[in-house]
Amino acid sequence: MRTLTILIAAILVTGCGMSKDDMLKKQIESKKTKIVKLEKSIKELEKQLSDSADNVTTIAVEVKEMNPEVFNHYITVFGNVEANQYAKISPEMNGQVTRIHVDEGQRVTKGQLLVSLNTDATESSINEVKTNLELARTTYEKQKNLWDQGIGSEIQYLQAKAQKESAEARLNMLEAQLRMSQVRAPFDGLVDKVYLKVGDIAGPMTPVIEFVNLQKLTIKADVSERYLEYVHPGEPVELTFSSLSDKVVKAVISRTSKVINPTNRSFQVEVNISNPNELIRPNMVSAIKINDYSSKDAFVVPSIVIKRDITGDYLYVAAPDEKGNLVAKKKYVKRGRSYEGTTRISEGLAGGDKVITAGYNLVSTGTRVEVK
Repeated sequence: MRTLTILIAAILVTGCGMSKDDMLKKQIESKKTKIVKLEKSIKELEKQLSDSADNVTTIAVEVKEMNPEVFNHYITVFGNVEANQYAKISPEMNGQVTRIHVDEGQRVTKGQLLVSLNTDATESSINEVKTNLELARTTYEKQKNLWDQGIGSEIQYLQAKAQKESAEARLNMLEAQLRMSQVRAPFDGLVDKVYLKVGDIAGPMTPVIEFVNLQKLTIKADVSERYLEYVHPGEPVELTFSSLSDKVVKAVISRTSKVINPTNRSFQVEVNISNPNELIRPNMVSAIKINDYSSKDAFVVPSIVIKRDITGDYLYVAAPDEKGNLVAKKKYVKRGRSYEGTTRISEGLAGGDKVITAGYNLVSTGTRVEVK
């Protein structure tokens, strides 16, 4: 134990033998080493900073250059198809159906006989009246000849004349009844439905035939009163039909109603169309696309590129900065109308502005961009 104590003491005495100057020099050398390492680290950081400045991230974008173009806005309403000429035909008098002259689906012309009723009693009366009329005319002619010669009394002449005219009037009435027992086509068209059969009793309140002409049709639809000042007769429209996927008809508005419906606050529009192939049928539903606004010199952008913050609506344009680099710049704009993914910009853009339409979500103000 005594030997270990002596050895430690010797070591301490030897260490304490280093001079003060040597110790300072050693400390200075240590500090210089640290300074060299620090300078080397600073140079590396400066190099990284320089490399970063020379390699700014550039975002590839697509742009649309603003030039005045046509912008159309449309509204779509749904209407019901009606035939201009459509009728459920009834006879003008009561009677039993004796013959149906047409079949369902048959085309007929105006005045063609469709249905006949039992006319035996009327025809019998007509024959009787014709016989009486022949006698009345003969009697009248003879009485007139005598009266012209100054023979006979005036009363005999007037009675003969009255009998003749009465028989003629009765014959006309019976012939009119005979015509009323015949159901004829009121216009050219198609027999769509025959309601009665031979032997059934028909009358003025009983439809016998459903009759339609498909050549001329009308579509009627209700339009909200908010569009009253934009929708007028003569405005072009485009018609489509859910049950006719490939059918598109271009027409114009024929009429607009002058009264607002108080129930749904709408007014009615009518569109007349020709239907030569008869593909369109009554009671179909038609979508009517009405052009309610047009501009020939609008700035139009995809609606999706317009964003909004606390200040208002904005989008990004590609424009050079002070150094001539192409960067993204925020522009506040005022929206106009939108239709099918596009929006008219009413304020905030000028001709030649390059609106970023692809990559707009990757940029902010000052981001360097490259136009594809």
